Amino acid sequence: MLTHPVYFLQAVPAAKWLGLNVALWGTATACGAAAKNYQTLLVSRVFLGIFEATIAPSLMLISSQWYTKSEQAPRFSFWYTGLGLGQIVGGLVSFGFQHMGPGAKLAGWRTMFLTLGVITAIVGICVIIFLPDTPMKAKWLSDQEKVALFKHVSVNQTGVEN
Repeated sequence: MLTHPVYFLQAVPAAKWLGLNVALWGTATACGAAAKNYQTLLVSRVFLGIFEATIAPSLMLISSQWYTKSEQAPRFSFWYTGLGLGQIVGGLVSFGFQHMGPGAKLAGWRTMFLTLGVITAIVGICVIIFLPDTPMKAKWLSDQEKVALFKHVSVNQTGVEN
């Protein structure tokens, strides 16, 4: 039974699943701007967590289609470095939004949630449109390049599709 969102990675193309969850993650973030009390903010944050939980497994599955095991580790550390940098940049972005003028129609935190949520949802839609489901469906690779990539990642003994 598919009871956890991560299990859908076995039934749905990983790139589409990743893009969908990034878009929904952004939508949940943007909806946080409409929170009127603790309960409505909590609901927004719960959905945010559900959609965010699928990101790392999706990226790992997609990486295994493009890179060997030894090549995957540097990519994972690059992504995890991005988490730390995101905290730093996020603090600065938050600082900027919290210092919006007193004449603003929305409070700074609401504007921040709405702005960053919309940007994230747009990124998710771009992932759905532009990230191929597998390397074999990548339009920018020639047939020779696809075969070479398939041979290159065959040492993983995982394949590139279900």
